[in-house]
Amino acid sequence: RVVLFGGRSGLATTGLNDTWTFDGTSWAQLAPSTPPSARYWSSGATMGVRLVLFGGDNGTAAVSETWAFGGAAWAQITPATAPTPRDSPAMATLGNKIVLFGGYDGTALVGDTWTFDGAVWTQSTASGPSARSDSAMATLGNRVVLFGGDDATGVALADTWTFDGTAWTQVTVTTPPPVRDGFAMTSLGSKVVLFGGYNGAASLNDTWTFDGTTWTQVTVTTPPAARNGHAMGSLGTKAVLFGGYNTVTLGDTWIFDGT
Repeated sequence: RVVLFGGRSGLATTGLNDTWTFDGTSWAQLAPSTPPSARYWSSGATMGVRLVLFGGDNGTAAVSETWAFGGAAWAQITPATAPTPRDSPAMATLGNKIVLFGGYDGTALVGDTWTFDGAVWTQSTASGPSARSDSAMATLGNRVVLFGGDDATGVALADTWTFDGTAWTQVTVTTPPPVRDGFAMTSLGSKVVLFGGYNGAASLNDTWTFDGTTWTQVTVTTPPAARNGHAMGSLGTKAVLFGGYNTVTLGDTWIFDGT
């Protein structure tokens, strides 16, 4: 299954804290007894049979909480050291750890890299992408791939980076996706898939895949409507997309098989 938590409806200043799972056919709302507080702009990644959730905005301020969900109950993890409060960081699974990069701390963008082993957050000293928020990251083999986002001046980016757990490497590509923020990426077989986002003027509905070297735009006959702020996750050999925003909040579900 894929798991969806929280978010917000439209431009509301209060978030949600409902938990849902999707098995490829049906959504089911769960009722765990102690879910995280309502929030939006949090990020999550899988670790074994658990989903790990970090940060977000509770409508008043960014938070630095770490939570894990095993399919039935949420449990808060309180490591001695953790990333500072932030919303909109990028997160992805790398082997038996999770990688987190960047985000917005309520005052400024941050550009730090952290790994989480299930109990302890460790800050990496590796230099890498510039500080940013609203980027996205996905697993590709023994690396994670990070693309785009917003820089400190609010300008959308279109750079591609990979991280192997030790070092960041900027990948020079000839035809990357155009600049954007608020898009989503997930793993899809031997590639990652990217959909939508916002380019500073309009929401997008283009689909791209990346194989570690080359970005390729995929021409599809019936793409989802243009949107930003949506969520994507991997389910078997397919990608699942839910929701987003484009003048109105969207609640549609799409499955992408790579073509």
